[in-house]
Amino acid sequence: MIPMRAVPHLPLLWVALLVVTPAATWMVHAVGMDKIPAALVVLLVAVVALVDLAQSRGLPEGLTLEAPGLIRCTKGRALPVPLTLANRGVDLSWVRYGIEIPADFRVEGEVIARIEDLAAGKQRTVEYPLLPLRRGRYFLERAHLETRSRFGLWLVRRTVPLVTEVRVYPDLHAERRRLSSVFLMRGNDGSHLVRQVGKGRDFEQLREYQPGDDYTDVDWKATARRRNPVTRTYQIERTQEVYVVVDHSRLSAREIRMPAATAPEDDWLHREDSAGGEWLVTTQLEKFLHCSLILASVAERQGDLFGFISFADKEDRFIRAKNGKGHYNLVRDALYTLEPKPVAPDFEQLMIALRQRLTRRALLVMLIDLSDPLTAEHFYQALPLINRQHLVLVNMVRPEAAHPLFSQQRVPETTGGVYESLAGHFQWQELRETANKLRHLGVELGIPDHEELCAETVGRYLNVKKRQLI
Repeated sequence: MIPMRAVPHLPLLWVALLVVTPAATWMVHAVGMDKIPAALVVLLVAVVALVDLAQSRGLPEGLTLEAPGLIRCTKGRALPVPLTLANRGVDLSWVRYGIEIPADFRVEGEVIARIEDLAAGKQRTVEYPLLPLRRGRYFLERAHLETRSRFGLWLVRRTVPLVTEVRVYPDLHAERRRLSSVFLMRGNDGSHLVRQVGKGRDFEQLREYQPGDDYTDVDWKATARRRNPVTRTYQIERTQEVYVVVDHSRLSAREIRMPAATAPEDDWLHREDSAGGEWLVTTQLEKFLHCSLILASVAERQGDLFGFISFADKEDRFIRAKNGKGHYNLVRDALYTLEPKPVAPDFEQLMIALRQRLTRRALLVMLIDLSDPLTAEHFYQALPLINRQHLVLVNMVRPEAAHPLFSQQRVPETTGGVYESLAGHFQWQELRETANKLRHLGVELGIPDHEELCAETVGRYLNVKKRQLI
């Protein structure tokens, strides 16, 4: 327990200024017995102050402040921290309190709050308004309490330890608004409950061959028994496994900028690392995490099982595909503390781990930055380990300058601008060549702008599900 501390209150400072200072000055300049009255005044003030301090040091001992052990919140959204302040001592005219907050939080209101008339044996529940500015895991470790002494000459302070964990999750409000039409979908709600037949993997029934049926669906044994062509039909699979694979190696720290003038006011994605100016800055990993949670919500609405995998130089987090609100919270708790690691990705180790862990065919949505040609080549070489067993989709955020040379609407004004546009064209050409190489392995590479990453990823997932490609 941190010991109590006492500091002079304003009345004591006024007494020192108006009484003690003149008396001390008189003592210095007086001669002989004339010093005695001034000395008695200084002594009287000192005795009263010390008596007041001695009688008041125990006042904060009866004060306790408690907070919840775990608080969940969203970045950029107001967080009212509930505090319970109890007085197990004597009546107090007022109590001031404050919390030591992490650097990535901001106090919405008064940093030091005050409660009036806290009687003995009573308690008050108040809210301490905070605003989290960055996702991650934080702790509230200490709170400070203050009240005045019995005579009002001192402020007696006490530090109270707290054990409160605060989990700050990404803010998905803006992304959900962009995909509002997708979140309004309810599968086949409103349609007739008719069993659909398609190219799934669950056997439905045998029927006579009809023109247009695929020869691979012909059941030759049944055809031989019946002496007429017979076709197998399959029931559409309702539940499929979808895994999001997030790369948080060095390339995931690539910055994404947005003009401050055009950024939505309620979109906190681009404010986390921004330090003012005309640009709001975030990282590609932030977009990957937003996309993962959005896809988890959509997959749950579609009735699929959703899993999560993260890796850098090795696989570090693996969550088996399930569904339900509890599973969504588990995925969210697994990814909200991810940060970029200054290492190169090891794709071969990742593919081996996926091959060992995932025995059932699944859709793998890989969020990986392939803007570096060497990284893209390593990924291409490791991909054959899983691309035949699973359906793989790859998405990344288009680099800011990666556009065809003559696609930009603005004309470069300087020679340096011309060279920058040319460099961006070469980068776009390399990404295009990477996409063509992956297409030969049956893997599609999406390179949308950062605003469209979630929409394109969700759209490709829904297209795969509609076509029953898994």
